[in-house]
This record gives sequence, C-alpha cells and structure tokens, in this order.
Amino acid sequence: MKQVGGANALGLCVPQGGIHPIQCPACSKPPIRAALENYDSASLYECPGCDLHFWHPVAMPDVAWHEQTYQTRDQTALPLEPGHRFFLSDPKAPKSGRLLDLGCGVGNFLAAARDSGFEVTGVELNPSAVRFARETFGLRDIFALRPEEFRAANPDKTFDVVTFFEVLEHQDDPQRFLKIAQECLASGGYIALSVPNRTRWQKGVETLDYPPNHLTRWSPLALRNFLEKNGFEVLSMQQEPLNIGRAAQVLSMGLRTGLVAKIAGERPPSPSDLAAMPPAELEQAIERMNHKTSHRLAARLALWKNFAMIPAATMLLPFLRMRGFTGLYLYCLARKRDAVAKPTT
Repeated sequence: MKQVGGANALGLCVPQGGIHPIQCPACSKPPIRAALENYDSASLYECPGCDLHFWHPVAMPDVAWHEQTYQTRDQTALPLEPGHRFFLSDPKAPKSGRLLDLGCGVGNFLAAARDSGFEVTGVELNPSAVRFARETFGLRDIFALRPEEFRAANPDKTFDVVTFFEVLEHQDDPQRFLKIAQECLASGGYIALSVPNRTRWQKGVETLDYPPNHLTRWSPLALRNFLEKNGFEVLSMQQEPLNIGRAAQVLSMGLRTGLVAKIAGERPPSPSDLAAMPPAELEQAIERMNHKTSHRLAARLALWKNFAMIPAATMLLPFLRMRGFTGLYLYCLARKRDAVAKPTT
C-alpha cells in the first residue's frame, strides 16, 4: 500500500502531479483531510459535504473481469438477499407495476418480483448470468447491457419502480448511474436499493470491499444526502440487524491464523490482484482457486472456522446488538419528486 495523494496549500486534496483535483463522485466536493486508507494504487477519502467514503483513482473493470470474478455465482439459483426481502415486505413500497432491476444478476429477485405481481425487466452486465436467468427462471425481458446502453435503446420506456441491489457501490460515477435510473422512472416512480452498510460491525479486511470491486462506501447519512440532493424523497431506510451468521463471520475475520494461505500454498488473490492480471494469468488464477485441491481445502477451512465461531457469536449477539452493532446491508426506498406544474393564468 502506498500514499497517492495529499493536501495542497488551499486544503484541497490532489493526486500526485496535481493535475486533477480529487472530488467526491456524489456531490463534487473535494476532501479536506488526508486519505483514510491506501490500497494498491488508490486511496480512500471522506467527503466533508455528504459523508461518502470514496476511492481515488478508480475505474470500473470490464465485462470479462466480472465474468471471471463472479463465475461461480452465474451457475446457482441464489437465495434472495436481505435488500430483496426488505423491498418485497416494505409496506411503503408498491406491490405491482413495471419494475426494472439494474444489475439483476442471475434473476432470482426478478423472478420473486414477477411472482408477487410485477411486470419485470432486467439489465445485467454479465452475459452468463443473463443466460442463467433466462434458462432457470424463464425470464424474457432481461438484457446483457450496461444501464446506459439499455436507456439509449429504450429512450421512451419508463417504469414504476427501478431497483438496484448491491450495485451502487460498484459504480465509479454514482451520480451518472442514478441519473440513468431516474430517467427510466415514470412520474412519481420509486427506486429501491441496497448497499453494504459502512457503519456495520466488522473486524479485519474484507477484500471484496476494496477496488476494483467496491469503489464507494455508504453510510445511512451519505445515502440519504445523495438521494435527496438528486430529487428523491426517502420513504424508508433499514439497517440489517446483526445476526448470528454475520457475527460469527466477523469474529472469524478477527481471529487471523494464516492457515488458509499456508494450506493454499499462496495468499489468495484479492479483486485488485485479479484486475491487474493479464487475461491468460487471470484465467489460470481462477482455475487454481476453483479446482486445485489445496485451494478447495483452504476454502473449506475458512468455512469451518466461521462455523466454529457460531457458539461464541450466539452468546455475544445480545450484547453486540445492545451496543448498536448492525449487519451488512443498508436498504432504502425513495420516491421521485416531480416538478410541480406551474398554474396556468
């Protein structure tokens, strides 16, 4: 890890060379403090205006990286995530209408939304996930496109609800992403989303929460500021309660033994490591992690370690909840504020 930025005489953070000022991708304000953390070639900054934590410099990886990194998730009918369940049970959320899910993955949420009464459409970057969604759930209106490509191909199509669960934190330009979602909304339409909760209880390093996978970190305050600034009224916001499984995982992360790396014969590559690899080397690394006996054994050991922490997590959970510790997910439902028509004279 290395420092890549600092503060100039005016208190504005600038990257090495001072060419481009560092600005918050949500509200454009410059950070006024030094980086909170450094990782590979990027640094994490805190926005003094909206409370967002963001990495700089960063760029979203391409389709090939997503296919390689998430390939095992493209072959399984995953259970609904907490954000999905929050939306489907939210009394303030609509229960029918046209729904567009941006970053719909393998389509598990789209299938549940369809079965509950919505007319569903999905957009997903990963073509393998789109194929799986079509074949497994019989979803037809699902497309392997970027959101901006879908919008350009359907400029007149609008939806009553636009959802994006565990997607916003992957965007290098969240402002542009939200604008596309907003353009897809009908008058008075809703958005529903979830992001990893920055204020969650955690110990140690969660490698998936670093570039090039996660490019921003959201708190309840940062998310509310971002949505309200862009013309939305926040109707409900829920922080996932800390549960036994998450508590056991955090305790396991805090108890570092080094056995996983020893058994695997190497330190498992992080998302940043994978993103920097040439295509052939990336394919070999993924192949080793998926098929080499030592890597499979190391992955099982990590799971066993989590399970071993369940008794301790069960005992500590009431105390941890009393201290205000929360789980991984932050859910939000908001409604578009449409401009009030001027009275005619």
